[in-house]
Amino acid sequence: MASSQLGRAHLNLVDSSRQFFELDPNAAIEAEPGWLFGAGSATHPVISNAAFRRDDEIEAEDFIARAKEFFAARGRGFSIWIRAGQAADDDLAAVAEAAGFRAVFETPEMILGNEPTREPLPAGAELRRLATEDEAPGFWQVAKEAYASNGFPPEVFAGYTDHSGLLAENVVTFIVYLGGEPASIAMTIVSHGVAGIYWVGSTERARGQGLGRAVTVAATNAGLALDAEIASLQASPMGKPIYTKLGYETAFDYRLLMSPPP
Repeated sequence: MASSQLGRAHLNLVDSSRQFFELDPNAAIEAEPGWLFGAGSATHPVISNAAFRRDDEIEAEDFIARAKEFFAARGRGFSIWIRAGQAADDDLAAVAEAAGFRAVFETPEMILGNEPTREPLPAGAELRRLATEDEAPGFWQVAKEAYASNGFPPEVFAGYTDHSGLLAENVVTFIVYLGGEPASIAMTIVSHGVAGIYWVGSTERARGQGLGRAVTVAATNAGLALDAEIASLQASPMGKPIYTKLGYETAFDYRLLMSPPP
């Protein structure tokens, strides 16, 4: 994979994360050319409170010092997203680890450069593109249940109450309904020529029926239809085998390093 593609995939993650923080009316956001800091409504020190280096030229010491200042002012722990094994983030990993940050989560960054084949849905399932803000609570309810399996507490999603962002021009959101109830979800956020695929998940009762695969294909193809050149996602252990079968390839792992206790 070209380094330019990986760089643009990282920028998509950073800018998509900003859009997620903007769904939370109570979030504090510092979006600068060199970094993104977001402190959501929830105090969870991983997804809800996160720091991303956007510009690789920003000195690691300066980035971490600024991040500590931002989150300390809000009484929060936080995590830094680091591209493990990538030269661009070697300095960031070294400085963070020397400062007492510890690894708490890893997720593979996966890339796809072509449209996967559309997947049929089982009887009783219906794929819908989210068209109104009234449908958004169903999306987040599935996310809460689905990501509980990965250790995400439900409050991670509780602050996402500004649903207008799910209808932004660069966003396409899907829900699969099973028996009329929301059962599986995925979305794409397109930026930098990349279709970022986010929050793929299914409720426990809906698993094993191919819904996750079908909704991932729908989100991937929707993003590529918005002129993205590649699709990108960060996989959970449960999702990775599905994405691999669709043709996604692992480029590297994101490692989340959490700040030491105050």
